[in-house]
Amino acid sequence: MPELIEVELYRKAATRTIGRTISTVSIFSNKYLREGTSSADLRSAAYGSQLGNVRRIGKLLLLELETAVIGVRFGMTGRLIVDGDVTINDLLYTTNEVQERHIRFSVEFDDGGTLAVIDPRGFGNVELNPDESLLGPDAMGISDGGFREICHNSKSTLKALLLDQRKISGIGNLLCDEVLWRSGIAPSRICRSLNPEEIKRVAFEVKSTIKDLAKRGGSHMGKLQSERHEKGVCPLDGCPLSRSTVAGRTTWWCPEHQL
Repeated sequence: MPELIEVELYRKAATRTIGRTISTVSIFSNKYLREGTSSADLRSAAYGSQLGNVRRIGKLLLLELETAVIGVRFGMTGRLIVDGDVTINDLLYTTNEVQERHIRFSVEFDDGGTLAVIDPRGFGNVELNPDESLLGPDAMGISDGGFREICHNSKSTLKALLLDQRKISGIGNLLCDEVLWRSGIAPSRICRSLNPEEIKRVAFEVKSTIKDLAKRGGSHMGKLQSERHEKGVCPLDGCPLSRSTVAGRTTWWCPEHQL
């Protein structure tokens, strides 16, 4: 977290800065720059440039300048602040306080407005001209056919595939567990073992779950979320949930109906 849902909110907030001219770019630690991006190159590309558009692919926010693109990744705890307003006040697994020492990247505009990233744990990053071809299709727009093609003959577990941003972009751990719980499929299932009906069900639940949780208020608002703890039970059938590690991530699932 943040996942696709949160970054989409960031994108919408950032559209308020479209058309403004950048006067200052600040990186408070070079560690927050993606490898291959220098602070000098970033400032050179941004200074005096007008922000032309704001896009999103998965969890990557893209700020389009006149001759370059700035990519922002928010890691586990990153939030966007636009003109002093925090886009999301409550984000899971982090402090909701706004402390100046947690501001990692900021853009000032010649009209006095600002766009900044606050990231307490500092796992996010900023990159100049990110290679968008490295990302799979956005999870919100994945089709049944597209998902079937991705799953075809894959030896990965279903959870590993859903979390692989090169295959499908935008899904994080919380959203993934919720999708699989709603789909009724175990996270450790091997993708190529899925039958056509199961593939169709997962593809449907990816988009349906994103829409539902966006209305509820975020990736942490799933029906499974409140039971992600020891002695938690399945909200559907009351069966004790299993906790395991799948694709390197803590995973909660129901052994009764997720097969």
